[in-house]
Amino acid sequence: MNRSLRALIRKTFGKNHSMRSQASVITLVACLGFVIVVLLYFSSIMQMWYQRSRGGTGSDYDSHVVMVNAPDSWKEYAKKKDLNFRYGIKYKKTDAYYDVFTFSKWMDEYDAYMTIVFEEDFDDKALEKYVPEKPEILTFISTDHLEYASMRDDFMDKVFSEGYYRYLSDKLGVVLPEFDTPWITTESLKTGTYGNMFKDRMARLVVPLLFFIFIMYVSMLIGMNAIAGEKERGTFASLLMTPMTRGTIVLGNFLGVLLHALIPCGIIILLTIFATTPSGILGMLFLALSLAVMISAITILISCMSNSIVSAQTAFLPIFLIVLVACVTCMNTISPNVINYYLPIYGHFYGIGDCLMGTMKILPIAVCCLTSVLLAAIALLVSRRLLQTEMFTVAVESKSDKELRKAAARAKKEADDYVSRARANVFGYHPYKRKPLVRFLFGHAMLPLALLSVFQLLAMIPAIISYMKTSESVRFLNMFRDISGLGKIRDVMGESAALFSEFMSNNYFILFMGIGYWCIIGIYMLLVRFIEKNKLSTMGFSSGKALAAQGKTAPFKMYLKGMVIGFLLISCVYAALFVTGQVSFKGFALSSDNAGLFVLYILMWIPQGATEEIMMRGYMMPRIAGRLGVPFAVFFSSLCFSVMHAGNAGFSVVAMINLVLIAALFALIALRDGHIYRVCAMHTLWNFCQGNLFGLEVSGNPQSASIFASGYTKMSNDLMSGGSFGPEGGLCVTIVIVCAFVIFFLTRKKEKPAKV
Repeated sequence: MNRSLRALIRKTFGKNHSMRSQASVITLVACLGFVIVVLLYFSSIMQMWYQRSRGGTGSDYDSHVVMVNAPDSWKEYAKKKDLNFRYGIKYKKTDAYYDVFTFSKWMDEYDAYMTIVFEEDFDDKALEKYVPEKPEILTFISTDHLEYASMRDDFMDKVFSEGYYRYLSDKLGVVLPEFDTPWITTESLKTGTYGNMFKDRMARLVVPLLFFIFIMYVSMLIGMNAIAGEKERGTFASLLMTPMTRGTIVLGNFLGVLLHALIPCGIIILLTIFATTPSGILGMLFLALSLAVMISAITILISCMSNSIVSAQTAFLPIFLIVLVACVTCMNTISPNVINYYLPIYGHFYGIGDCLMGTMKILPIAVCCLTSVLLAAIALLVSRRLLQTEMFTVAVESKSDKELRKAAARAKKEADDYVSRARANVFGYHPYKRKPLVRFLFGHAMLPLALLSVFQLLAMIPAIISYMKTSESVRFLNMFRDISGLGKIRDVMGESAALFSEFMSNNYFILFMGIGYWCIIGIYMLLVRFIEKNKLSTMGFSSGKALAAQGKTAPFKMYLKGMVIGFLLISCVYAALFVTGQVSFKGFALSSDNAGLFVLYILMWIPQGATEEIMMRGYMMPRIAGRLGVPFAVFFSSLCFSVMHAGNAGFSVVAMINLVLIAALFALIALRDGHIYRVCAMHTLWNFCQGNLFGLEVSGNPQSASIFASGYTKMSNDLMSGGSFGPEGGLCVTIVIVCAFVIFFLTRKKEKPAKV
């Protein structure tokens, strides 16, 4: 190792790590969302442990069994063999197959060591020779004593395998092999002692999460300050002008960051050294090292791309969100897909848990580590290439030559300076801060995705809890299981969209998504008022007094006009679908059962339409227009709006084009009005009428509470109707929006243009 490289490592490793620039608001919101999700997840686990471990009768061992939803065949068999008295069986009923809190309460109440849950219509499914899905029997045991696991096994062998299964086979009329039960799957949950359960949760959830948190935090703290910090302080130019090669600069900073990241890893490994085997420690060491290498290399790459610490933090946000989603997925997946063990991030999370529990496999760990090192090498090579574009020369010039060059550079800078001379003035916004172009556009594109991801994830938590207390829990969990077993990205996206559709019929999800949209609106207002220190009018919320001074209609009346226009647009779309034979009207669909969900949809669509308009037309468009002009701002915001729906079910090229056209139409209307009141109402009424009036899919999401029922006919064509994505994916919407553009331009001269 040469002297220059050693000096760089010492400099990076011993650098003052305090970040003089404040963290961006985006990073703060994402971090808070991550902390809330993790706390809610672990609080649910601790609540389950607490409710199961509290109370009790004081007896050393429980002796009863709770039978939930017991079928008639079991009751007949238990009465015939006198099992109710012998095993102290208590019978209960519930619609929730995974309601562990209720099961724990019953076990405490009846001094039971086990709960056995039968699936609904068990007899009807078990006694059929051919059914698509055989019924399941779920077993839940107490974790107070190790003996309960063997007691459960003994009960299932003697009472079920050797008795009840034979009784069912006789009723079925088939001869079964010895101890073979082809129609019943017995699943054991929460087995082992309390200590084993605690160790398993710590090993597979807490410890891997600690590795990720510390490595990500330390790498960001040091890496963002290594090169981006030098650029911000103006000392990086002198470093580039030294004889040191660009590769040496990248490698030296990378090794300094890596050494820092390995310190907390070593501490965690030392704390867990007695909890696993020597081979487990070695595997955990390789996984931690490869994870630190990959994250450190990525932070160096981002640091090379940025000119300040804040810009580096903002660019680091997508990486943070990817790791967030990966960690939450790993924590909620019971049986992960085998291929996940070979992938970076997923393989690290699962592999560390397996190493601690002694169930590690060498091949997945080796592939995961090698892949991570390869990605790190690619990131370092790209970083080296980026630094080669940083060129500094020294020339001897006369004083007059220097002054002329400075004057020319100053004149060019003033001509290109969008802060002192904005390209456009939309909604009265004027750029106030200079930012690198790539970071500027990337930040505007990622902010809506980041906020929607966080609040949608938070809204799913109460919805999932409510599902676990209903009979839909089995089907709901099977959808999660199907997604984890898929190998193709297209299939995963399709199943994920179907799963999201389930949430769209859940009252809790719709309620909390409505609250989430109001929170996002509040975040944008805080961003404009306290970060930018601008008026809310710069995001399209002009006051009634200001509009009156310009001779324009009051905000409330403009909102009502927007509701009328939105209703007319979507009604024209429905009429086009009906006339061309794509859909048929099937009558009224709203009933008392879904009336509450219908009301929640109304309360959700109001902030939803306003939120997307604020994101794209109110905040993004004027800020991009101030730097790059109105045409590019309309195009970029419309494209972002379209891409934001790319993950929805049935998304196609036609859907992408239509969404761009709709967004462009809304942008032009907002530019003419000088505010976004009208387009907010248009957006809300479009979605509400499409989903909850006519009963059609809204951007790939089917609605569960609509006034009218509509369905695609046998002669419908996806190219015209949009298929599973909804009307926005078909040519009928294209025709209506093109006609709307024609009307817009024909009536353009009749209205007073807005000041832009």
